[in-house]
Amino acid sequence: MKSPVVHFLLSRIFWKNVLIAGLVTLGLIILVQISLYFYTGHGKKIRVPDFTGMSLQQVDRLCSQNHIVWIVQDSTYLAESPRGTVLDQYPEPGSGIKKNRKIFIITNCWFPQMIKMPKAYDMPYRQAERVLSSAGLHITNIEYIPHFAPTYVLEQKFGGKLIAEGTNIEKGSGITLVVGEGLSNERSPVPNLMNIGRETARIIAFDNYFNLGATQYDSTVTNAMDSSLAKVYRQFPDFNNQARLGTSIDIWLTMDSLRIMQKDSAFSMKDTLINDTAQKQK
Repeated sequence: MKSPVVHFLLSRIFWKNVLIAGLVTLGLIILVQISLYFYTGHGKKIRVPDFTGMSLQQVDRLCSQNHIVWIVQDSTYLAESPRGTVLDQYPEPGSGIKKNRKIFIITNCWFPQMIKMPKAYDMPYRQAERVLSSAGLHITNIEYIPHFAPTYVLEQKFGGKLIAEGTNIEKGSGITLVVGEGLSNERSPVPNLMNIGRETARIIAFDNYFNLGATQYDSTVTNAMDSSLAKVYRQFPDFNNQARLGTSIDIWLTMDSLRIMQKDSAFSMKDTLINDTAQKQK
């Protein structure tokens, strides 16, 4: 004879109650999941706008429209950028984020930071370059004068005048270094500045003891963003030549990649012809 417990467990009413409890539990789980989906916005992404170059008022308006929270993480000073505008951001433009996510931005200071001018002379050029860089300054020009020690920094200038160590100066300013060129008419190979941006071209020119001369943009460059992305498609003197230390290299820039490729091909053919001629002469 079955016990009352076994009899109850095998009864239809027990399994009916189990089925009802299971369906109720499943329904509650589905209801909770649906509620969380709508509450958290699960699966819904907002594309992060590009705030670069915007004022804080524009950032605030755009963030309000997209339900984004913005926070100024840091500020720096760039003389070439409008003051009070956004220089960088995280997450990057185009990233997918959820509603009410925080965006961290870096802005350009309204007023430049003042620092003490370091001593960047009576030392080799490479050392002077490091001293200025660590102080938040940069080299804008190199002047060469006859001196027995080539590439040795003799003086430092700002605004065309000598600037003494300890003088107050805006952080980010450009400094001119007066460098020895040796007692002979020393010449050096002109560096290849093709297919790179202006700032990189300037650094490479200085690293090879040349100056960056005139900068020309073609009709494809129409705004500040274009000028920062444009590449060199022509330079003078050409990188196949040699020139005196301190010579200015003029550059021409474009946004037209086809124009750059055509120039690269022309230089490649020129190099091939020069090499073939040299081989025949041997």
